[in-house]
Formats: sequence, structure tokens, C-alpha cells
Amino acid sequence: MSVSDKMKSSNERQSKAKQDLDHQVWKQIRQYSLQNKKILVALSGGVDSTALLRVLSKVHKKELLAACYFHHGEDSNTEYRKEAQIFCEKLCSKLGVKFHALKSSELAKSEAQYRELRYEALQRLMMEEDFQVLATGHHRDDLLETRLLRLIRGTGAQGFQAMLAYKDKVFRPFLEVNKKELKKYLREEKIRSLEDPTNVSLDPLRNWLREEWLKSLEKRQKGALVSLARSLETIAEEISFQGIQAWGDLLSQNESYKSQGLSRAFYLTLSPFEQRRLLAQYLFSLGKKDFSQSQLEEIQKRLDKSQKVITFKVSGCEWLINAEQIKVQS
Repeated sequence: MSVSDKMKSSNERQSKAKQDLDHQVWKQIRQYSLQNKKILVALSGGVDSTALLRVLSKVHKKELLAACYFHHGEDSNTEYRKEAQIFCEKLCSKLGVKFHALKSSELAKSEAQYRELRYEALQRLMMEEDFQVLATGHHRDDLLETRLLRLIRGTGAQGFQAMLAYKDKVFRPFLEVNKKELKKYLREEKIRSLEDPTNVSLDPLRNWLREEWLKSLEKRQKGALVSLARSLETIAEEISFQGIQAWGDLLSQNESYKSQGLSRAFYLTLSPFEQRRLLAQYLFSLGKKDFSQSQLEEIQKRLDKSQKVITFKVSGCEWLINAEQIKVQS
């Protein structure tokens, strides 16, 4: 094969890779009936969200698409955040996508706090601008890390599910794509991205998993990460098929749980395992995901007391317990 033929073959493979990712997201948009919905992209300037914006700018209607950069506030990383906001604004201008910028009024101290502040701000913008869907760049590597972290910290089956491609108006079309593939996509599109220098320090355990344990595993056995991710996904699917209906049944027996909390009388009729399962489902229904099995057990211990009125804080939530109800203060 001549040099020109090799170059032509390489270009054809690259073109097909781009088309495959575009087509994959296009199919998901139709699968979840998002064709005519206003989508807001959570844009940081990193590989994941930059690739997401590029794909959506090709497969979704431009008039129904916008992006938002969330500035996390003035601290030692301020200069990077200014650079990232300018980068995101220029990228949106280049792609013909409307751009929004938001800034936090408080500084976060953990990855969970960063995420919570960001999502709260994005949700407010969605309400103000009538966006119906929030798109995020979470990919297969993120999903694997999250599942492993929850297993390490202690989780029930619900936490093991971690993320879904579309749920509660959040669209994550890259969960079957790894970061390496997204980097390749951007190279082929001739679009650069940024790397936040604080990513390595926000969650030391996640960073250790990503930079040391998982890389060592892949070095030890090539293809192990793909196999591990696939195995955990299969387990999660089996759990979903076999057990989620049962959890839903428990919660549905507390029909007014969203406004009034859980029935304390019903809670007391359950086995210890079912009590933890009910508490986990209740927290998930409120959008609370960063809790561990040990925290559920701590809540359970507090509820075992004979006092009629109890207040305490566990898992970042203010709990109010009286003779009739178990409720998280909003």
C-alpha cells in the first residue's frame, strides 16, 4: 500500500469514528424524545463537555441548544477559571451556540459541594430560560470510578447504579464512551480543550483510583478496565431488573413522602434491611446521592431511640423526626 493510500485509509477511519459518536448521540436524542427540547450543556472547557457541545452542535437544533460555564468563585484557581470562561465563550461563538456564564457566591471545600453548587445554579438557569434538559459530559471512566468509590465507601444496590443516560431531565450520552475516545474525537474535529489543575486535588481517593490503581490494573492486564466496567454495568442492570421494583413498592406505600416525609409507623414494621433500603430510596427521591451504608446505619440508630421528637444531621441532611413522620428538612 502506498503512502497516499495509507493516509486515505487513516482519514477514512477517523471520519468513521467521528460519525459513529455523532450517530450514537443522535440515536439517544431520538430514543429519549429530546429532538424538540431545549438543551443546556454544562460546559467547563474540559475534554468531556467540549466534545459533548461539539457533538450536540452537529446533531441537535442550534436554536434549541445553549451552554453554560459555572465559575466556582475567587480562590487560588481564579486565573484558570477566567481563562476557562473566555475559552468556553469563544467556543460557543465558533459553534454558533448561545452562551451563559454564572458565578458562585461561595467557595466549596469538596467535590460534592462543587457539584451541588453547580447543579443548583444550572437548575435555576434552566427554570429562568425554559430549558427542559441538562446535558453533561460524564463518560464511561467517570461511571466506573463512581461505582468503585461507592463500593469502597459502602453502598446498597441503588448507589451501585450510579448514573443513567437519561433521568430526571439530565442527559448523559457518553456513558458508553471513554475519555480516550473523546480526546480522539476532538483531535479529529481540530478543537482543543482545557484541563482544570484542581481536578487532581478535589477528591484524593478518586484521584488515586484514576491515576494509580486503575492505571496499574490496566498495565498489569491489558483490557481489564473495559472488562471491569462491562461487568459492573451488567451487575447494575441485573440489580435494576430484579430489585428496583421492590424498592419502589416500599416507597410507594408512603404516598405523601415528598411533602410529609416517611411514615414512622410504617418504618417500624420493616426489618432492619428494609428500613435501610427505604431510607436510601427516600434520599434518592430527594436527589441526595452522596451517602454511604454506614450513614444509613447511623440514621437507623438514631431512629431506634424511643424519643418522640428527634432532630439530627447525617449525610448532609437535617432530619426531623416526630411521632408520625421521618422527614428531611428542605
